[in-house]
Amino acid sequence: MTATPATPAALPASRTGYGAFLTEILSDRDRFFTEVAEGEGLRSKLVHALWTLVGLSALYGAATGAYASPAQAVSAALKLPLLFLGTLAICFPGFFVIQVLVGSRLRLLQVMTLVLGALSLSAILLAAAVPITVFFLSTGANYYFLTLLHVVIVLGAGLVGMVALHDGLAFACEKRGVYPKKAMTIMKVWAVLFAFVGIQMAWNFQPFVGDRGQPFQLFRHNEGNFYTAVVYSLGKLAHGEEKAPHVAPSGMLRPGAGGLLELRERSSTDSSSTPTR
Repeated sequence: MTATPATPAALPASRTGYGAFLTEILSDRDRFFTEVAEGEGLRSKLVHALWTLVGLSALYGAATGAYASPAQAVSAALKLPLLFLGTLAICFPGFFVIQVLVGSRLRLLQVMTLVLGALSLSAILLAAAVPITVFFLSTGANYYFLTLLHVVIVLGAGLVGMVALHDGLAFACEKRGVYPKKAMTIMKVWAVLFAFVGIQMAWNFQPFVGDRGQPFQLFRHNEGNFYTAVVYSLGKLAHGEEKAPHVAPSGMLRPGAGGLLELRERSSTDSSSTPTR
């Protein structure tokens, strides 16, 4: 009779451990969603998700900035977690209020746990991609290739995280009835908004990759927008151009450096720096 109560007492302790959190977020998300919907172990899940997001995104940031210098690696390791948390701080309040207005019965802590759990999954994927980025860095991949590689990895990891959040809210809707169906459409719109805000914030936080030909800079002002800069970098990569230091003549614009999500629209700069005959 004394062994029977001991078994239930051991289960909650194992569920609140960090190893259990990783297992659930990676391979047993139905259980994770069930426990969140029931309000079980929310605080421990929230703390584990937060530290996973901060720690593993910092690891990926360090690998990103290692292209330029140790100082750039430290800078990127600090800025990438701030990028995720800053985007969340901007987008989450409106998302939660709208969910409540359309009839969601999930509490603030439950929604925050779901969102942070999804972002922690993105951070885990980023950490898993570190060996890939280090491989290309060590084999001499050029600047434009590395920049686009980081863009693809970060956007891909973010997409997986948003899919996980969608699955969690769908689970709360279908299995627990605490989340209205019409709110699912709002969640999809919010995911797109989250991506747009994150991209713009990354643009403002640059450089991440950094420029080997320039002194270290914590932040760099850039004009243009992310999308035209990606097209520009694709063109450079297609022509096999290497990123090289360039000192502009007096009175002329110098092509700037970029990094992860920090590509610049430099076509106008290139044209202005072309020698005239």
